[in-house]
Amino acid sequence: MEKRRIDDCEPGPVPSPRPVDRFGFVKQEHGSPYEGVIKSREERRVRKWRKMIGVGGSDWKHYVRRKPHVVKRRIRKGIPDCLRGLVWQLISGSRDLLLMNPGVYEQLLIYETSTSELDIIRDISRTFPSHVFFQQRHGPGQRSLYNVLKAYSVYDRDVGYVQGMGFLAGLLLLYMSEEDAFWLMVALLKGAVHAPMEGLYQVGLPLVQQYLFQFDHLVKEHLPKLGEHFTKEMINPSMYASQWFITVFSYSFPFHLALRIWDVFLFEGVKIVFKVGLALLTYCHDDLIKLPFEKLIHALRNFPEDAMDPDKLLPVAYSIKVSKRLEELKSLYEKQNKKVVQSAETNGKVKQQDMQED
Repeated sequence: MEKRRIDDCEPGPVPSPRPVDRFGFVKQEHGSPYEGVIKSREERRVRKWRKMIGVGGSDWKHYVRRKPHVVKRRIRKGIPDCLRGLVWQLISGSRDLLLMNPGVYEQLLIYETSTSELDIIRDISRTFPSHVFFQQRHGPGQRSLYNVLKAYSVYDRDVGYVQGMGFLAGLLLLYMSEEDAFWLMVALLKGAVHAPMEGLYQVGLPLVQQYLFQFDHLVKEHLPKLGEHFTKEMINPSMYASQWFITVFSYSFPFHLALRIWDVFLFEGVKIVFKVGLALLTYCHDDLIKLPFEKLIHALRNFPEDAMDPDKLLPVAYSIKVSKRLEELKSLYEKQNKKVVQSAETNGKVKQQDMQED
């Protein structure tokens, strides 16, 4: 049977032009009230950022060493959109990976085959379907997305391809080339700067399970009344927060908010996902605590628009301290998990002995 490649398919018709927002998404009937504010703010910051990073990022490492607190503060305020792709590569460590591995991406793409190719093709149209770059069937956007995901599935065969990875790759492709997006995925999943995140996509989603365990404890500690209400209604984080971690808020959150979260995520690590999650629950606490199970599930998957304003939500998130507790909870999770594994192994040996005796 002849192997299918997305490159072999004829591009579908170009979708009819519709009004799009500043990020390239088809506009809803009501525009975002934050667009004008974001644009004017960005214009004031671009000059500072250009001076900080230098031509092509030449001054970046020197500036970070000299003034790390200034860099952190400016990133938290939001990276100018015109510089976002370059800065993301600098803060993630992916630019260094690219320079150390010339020609590797092309080799993975052209000379290697992946067992995930049909799965990737099947899921392509589900990734950012309302963005003009990805709307044309087999068009340039879908082709680039396929290429990056296929290359990564070959590069890391233990992970291969999982559906949520498309949103990571898609987001990156809106700000950089295929090869740059590929190496940024490598930097994230293999841990170039922060802890590796490949466990988000490995069999059994082990890192997702750990993050949900940590988040559950944090909710009960930071928001005890809400945590008690969740327990009473039998709500646990796997029912509403899995996608937060698997796609780092890129799946269903407003794009302008997702970008601001990604700015901080790439610089400070995954703790921002926990902070934003807690900030959302804090912001909506008084409403959530009154709701029964079905309405609660709906509310946790559909937060109100005012809760999604980055200038309201993110300062709350930044004020929440979780780093030390996350480490403690990670140790607790690993200890409990080890006991479960040891118990399962012991039970397995006992059963085996019983069978031999029979």
